[in-house]
Amino acid sequence: MSVFSKTYDSGNPAAVCILSQDDFNNTPLMQKISKRINFSEVAFLSISNNQYLIRWFSPKKEVEICGHATIAAFELLVKIGLVDLDKWLLIKSKKYNFRLRKDSISNTIILQLPIFELKECAKNKINDVIDVSSVSRVSSSNLDYICEINSLKNLRTVKVDFEKLIEVKKRGLIVSFLDSKNTDIYFRYFCPKLGFEEDPGTGSALSSLYTFWEKRADFSEKVSFFQESRRKSRGFVQKLKKEDFVSLETIVSDSFEKTLEID
Repeated sequence: MSVFSKTYDSGNPAAVCILSQDDFNNTPLMQKISKRINFSEVAFLSISNNQYLIRWFSPKKEVEICGHATIAAFELLVKIGLVDLDKWLLIKSKKYNFRLRKDSISNTIILQLPIFELKECAKNKINDVIDVSSVSRVSSSNLDYICEINSLKNLRTVKVDFEKLIEVKKRGLIVSFLDSKNTDIYFRYFCPKLGFEEDPGTGSALSSLYTFWEKRADFSEKVSFFQESRRKSRGFVQKLKKEDFVSLETIVSDSFEKTLEID
């Protein structure tokens, strides 16, 4: 299936495997499967005693958090009848807990994401990676650098030195632009360390984008986001005042099953 899109030819393709407990603890097996499938991430689920556990692997390594593959895993559980529409489900990873729900009216999926703290950085942290003359400010989370670029055109045409980006001590780089009405967030995510230059759709980026734009965008209302990758991804993000998480809302395409033989 593809997440952040109604059709498979856009959004971010996702693969989900439901494993036995033994296979869920077999890291080399999951890495081999992910390398073979060669999507940005593959989600692996273990279901035991009404607990849903998840791990994610890129073609090169296990990742700490992945939004789109978590959404895909939840959609699979709905499709096979393990989760009812309009009911919240808790899915646990090693570090984070996620609650998800599929709305029976809008047919959208809501994912609750953690909020990442950011620290302001000097532009020279990324001046070997992109041309910082069009960059207004730079911050960093524990995972990524994030920067504001001064126009949507520059976001769509930004050039990245991927060899230099691999050398930085972060997972990747989020480049973002907020429209003049402060209602639409545009961004791209570059992450060659994970085995691909640019991610088609990155749910976990919203954990940083909320913090990055919270002083200018009104997240008490739904804010649209558009990931300007080649495949294009879109959805909404919201943060209510008393909540300690951000809610990502998006759509998924139809899905299909495939058998994969692994030596």
